[in-house]
Amino acid sequence: MPEWFFSVNEAAAIAEVSPEVIRTALEKKAVTPSHKRRVGKVVRHEFSAGDVLLLKLLVEFPFPLSRRDKESLAQILAYGNRKAAQWSLKGNDLVYRSGEIQMSIECKSLRQTVAKNLAAYRWGRRRVVSSPEILGGEPVFRGTRIPVQHIAALFRKRVAESEIVEDFPVLEPRDLAYAKLLARIGERPGRPRKRLAFKRGHIAK
Repeated sequence: MPEWFFSVNEAAAIAEVSPEVIRTALEKKAVTPSHKRRVGKVVRHEFSAGDVLLLKLLVEFPFPLSRRDKESLAQILAYGNRKAAQWSLKGNDLVYRSGEIQMSIECKSLRQTVAKNLAAYRWGRRRVVSSPEILGGEPVFRGTRIPVQHIAALFRKRVAESEIVEDFPVLEPRDLAYAKLLARIGERPGRPRKRLAFKRGHIAK
């Protein structure tokens, strides 16, 4: 399967962060996406799934990281290395070692969030269709006349999912997950529900 790349707004929705946070990080060169595309004279940054996971981690990190730390984490999360400088990957978690001190960062919840939203995005891209014969070409869920943006607008208005299901029983749970993802594009999310978990300890000799 070819790798997917995402725009700033798409990456923000998948990572559940503000697009402004990503744009600021790009301006300050705090992150460097693994892919760029030139459109005329404009260079557009595009993010891989690993880039999105890195963005999620950096946003939720409880204290500032040095440029070297960010570059090391990019090597691990965006480029697939097992180790970079003082950082390494142990299972799904990140480990930082300095002298006899070791710090473990639990990344399970971050990975689950990004994986769930990536799955919803990929499903939606296959599920949504557009035809001049159906609502004048308005994108709809395949096999229905239900506009995708209408469902997304309901989520933006904080309509309860149970009400949407009652009104549109033909929609699958994955359809609703994709509509939620679209609803987040351009929205500023609230504070993360769960912060990263740290474990400190000494390296055994």
